[in-house]
Amino acid sequence: MVANENKGKNMLKKSVAILFVSAVLTTTGLTTAAHALTVSNGAACAKVGASTIVKVKGVSKTYVCTTNPAAAGNPNIAKAGKTWTLKTCLTFYAQYKTYLKNLTDQKDLINLLSEPDKTNAMTGYKDALVSLDHTLASIENNHCKTGL
Repeated sequence: MVANENKGKNMLKKSVAILFVSAVLTTTGLTTAAHALTVSNGAACAKVGASTIVKVKGVSKTYVCTTNPAAAGNPNIAKAGKTWTLKTCLTFYAQYKTYLKNLTDQKDLINLLSEPDKTNAMTGYKDALVSLDHTLASIENNHCKTGL
């Protein structure tokens, strides 16, 4: 009879443990799904500098709470304020700004050249600027746009 009581207690402990693990896994799954719905480019956030990783369909995306640098003048990107922003948006936008500054510096040097070198160099500058504009559009659409 003591053996049967111990068997019953062990079964009860196993059942409680299984229920507990199931509850934790279910709750975690719901929290992750809810978190994924609330964190996207342009969604409001509270603490500047906070970061979070959202995993959807096996793909992890890192978001940072900040002001999206690409927001100015672009209706597809969340306006100024504290919003979740993809880390790739921040990285690529910073690189874009660096390249733009370098081009501006080159233009200043081009203006010091004499003709015909100045005209040839200015043509290359304009081509590079057009290319950089296309790059910015790609960054905005693929990394900074609201909802990503």
